[in-house]
Amino acid sequence: MVNKVVQLCLSDGNGGMEFYVDRITEDLKEAQIEVMGICLESTRVQSYMQRNQVPYLAFKDITQALKHVMRIRRWLIEENVHVVHCHKSSDLRLTSLLKLVMPSIRVFYTDHMGGQRAKKSPYHRFAYGKVDRVLSISKATHQRNVSNLPVPRDHVICLPHGVNINIYRPCYDDETVRTKRSELGIPEGAVAIGLPGRVTPGKGQDVWVKALLELDPDLDFYALSIGGTDYASGGTERFYTELQALITGTPLADRITFLGHRDDLTEILPVLDMVCIPSENEAFGLTIIESMACGMPIIGSNTGSLPELVDSASGVLVGPHDVSAWATAMGAMVRDDAGREEMGRAARARVEQHFSNKQHVKRLIELYYGAE
Repeated sequence: MVNKVVQLCLSDGNGGMEFYVDRITEDLKEAQIEVMGICLESTRVQSYMQRNQVPYLAFKDITQALKHVMRIRRWLIEENVHVVHCHKSSDLRLTSLLKLVMPSIRVFYTDHMGGQRAKKSPYHRFAYGKVDRVLSISKATHQRNVSNLPVPRDHVICLPHGVNINIYRPCYDDETVRTKRSELGIPEGAVAIGLPGRVTPGKGQDVWVKALLELDPDLDFYALSIGGTDYASGGTERFYTELQALITGTPLADRITFLGHRDDLTEILPVLDMVCIPSENEAFGLTIIESMACGMPIIGSNTGSLPELVDSASGVLVGPHDVSAWATAMGAMVRDDAGREEMGRAARARVEQHFSNKQHVKRLIELYYGAE
């Protein structure tokens, strides 16, 4: 019986993949699965392991981890671990070696990126040949994985992410909403337009800003970007500087703000009025279902996984680079109070039905145990 799982993530990044390791560790522990970890030293993933109080091994780099494969093997045997779940394609170098010296382990790999390049070289055939199941996070990435990876089709499983709907939820307390909006600088009565996500090329903040600048300045709105703006918080500083240059000196300069990285997203999302996700190619888009779970209507790009998440009842989809279409969609939603509320309710219902973390972790455990 599987009752221990190692979450392996040798990444020094600070994005959705790393955050998933944190969330799935919490969810698995709640489901009575013991979690252990393998990570790099002084990284966000290591801090997640520490915060969740799970046993872990940390290495200074991938090379050191590879050199210590026999030590890792002894650790897994001593702890009676038979499942290793990795999250970065370069982690497959380590899991391939582990599979050679410990053939009984089951290796799972979640492809968080959904790359569009074929990986069928001799190395890739060897590495992916040691993986028991590849987990795709959306239908879009599942199709890519089936086409691009040297893995049997029935070994590629579509398993969308889930969100904790008890944490991400609407706020119906008017006083709490007013207080939080005031803290965020949102003027009373303004329609709050949010964009959660790291400020980096590909996330679409440039399209969003340009579209906001095309809106009728007589519309009563206030726009907030919620996400890291520097390297330490996952952002791209040059890109952030370029965005500031676009805004400075315009009539909307005091109505578009960048909050930077925040740890209170569960408090911020429910007090907004609408959420924009202009990403060019989201492999999944966790912030979308987090926003929808909080009752937010969505304006999103019609590419990547977004059409799987947002239906016509819960939002509007437009081209990721079509600034005029974004401005039109945002302007229409700002003007339509009743429509926003109706879409927000539909968004919450959609997440409850299709994208809860309970559904996700139940299916994941079934796969760990060998159910197909």
